[in-house]
Amino acid sequence: MHWLHHQTVDLDIIASNETDCLTNPRISTNIGIMVLRLSEDLILSGLKSSGKIILVLGARQVGKTTLAKDIGKKLEAEGKKVLYLNCDLAEDNGAVNTNSKAILERLLSEIDVLLIDEAQRLDNPGLTLKIIYDNFPDVRVLATGSSSFDLKNKLSDPLTGRYLDFTLYPFSFTEVLQAGSDNKALLKNQADALLPQVMLYGLYPDIYLSNTPEQKQALLERIVDSYLFKDILTFQRVKNSQAIKDLTKALAYQIGSEVNENELSNRLKVDRKTVVSYLDILEKSYVIISAHPYSKNPRREIGSHYKIYFVDLGIRNALIGDFNSLDLRTDAGFLWENFLFVERKKLFANKAMVVTSNFWRSYSGAEVDYIEKVTSEYGTKVQLINQENYLDFIRGTTFP
Repeated sequence: MHWLHHQTVDLDIIASNETDCLTNPRISTNIGIMVLRLSEDLILSGLKSSGKIILVLGARQVGKTTLAKDIGKKLEAEGKKVLYLNCDLAEDNGAVNTNSKAILERLLSEIDVLLIDEAQRLDNPGLTLKIIYDNFPDVRVLATGSSSFDLKNKLSDPLTGRYLDFTLYPFSFTEVLQAGSDNKALLKNQADALLPQVMLYGLYPDIYLSNTPEQKQALLERIVDSYLFKDILTFQRVKNSQAIKDLTKALAYQIGSEVNENELSNRLKVDRKTVVSYLDILEKSYVIISAHPYSKNPRREIGSHYKIYFVDLGIRNALIGDFNSLDLRTDAGFLWENFLFVERKKLFANKAMVVTSNFWRSYSGAEVDYIEKVTSEYGTKVQLINQENYLDFIRGTTFP
């Protein structure tokens, strides 16, 4: 168990010790850098050896297509015949959007590996993939999807026991530091210099690889307008488009704070059930991550509220229209807490590990921001995460 006790002073110490690295972001040219995804080898190994359909889930623009194509190139280099289909394209969608064994047999007659991008666009992806799995056992299949709610609902019954799923987040801080120095001190300096940029603009691949703050902000606004809400509003459960937009923005103003569903219901003028439903959609669309309270004795601990973090801080800052440097912000401490929480999530996602993350707060005022259960039991190891050891925490180098 790791206890993350966060104080704003930790952030201030970084700024004062690292030549204001947290108050004056340095935007460097990242064009041309190849960022290797840490989960790629694990996904490739599962595709080649598990005999199951591999499902890669994640928000749009996080790199699922690039990952699938990279895996395809590696398999082609091994002599495999690979077919890549993007179901956002009508031609590709039409080729595989069928439950006909005969049509699928013609499609796959000379194929070793089938890569299906944005599989949730198929009418019945679960049944289509089940037919492929059951009737073409020599064909390896990798499918990507932009919504765990949309795709998993369509897959759960037909594909029970037939697939392995992986979550792909935006770049992790560890991934973008891979090309850095092997010297621990130099790597720490590089990380501290990069940190302000990440806390303002996040780690969506296109954003990170952009040259200037203006480009980053414009791309973030496009992702919010063209992808994030567009995809969310396709859910049949979303009856009030303005309400879910207002909810998302309201959550952006209270990252790291406990969410009160009744308060949100009153503020947005919608019933509590709608708030709960929309929160679920936002989480399953990879916009937010919830952290629930740890409690052995609900009578002594506060268990009715939970915290919300944003999967990407750039998206969060775009929602509230604030890209001011950290020394001008009142939310710098909450950005720091959000950063640590999500990066730790990415660490385990890249290892395909399931980890339970909680916080703890008692009525007496005692508080722990982060409690982690890696195995079946919570342990007893206690750590203060600060400017000196945060890199070890998010990279897992001195923490389990």
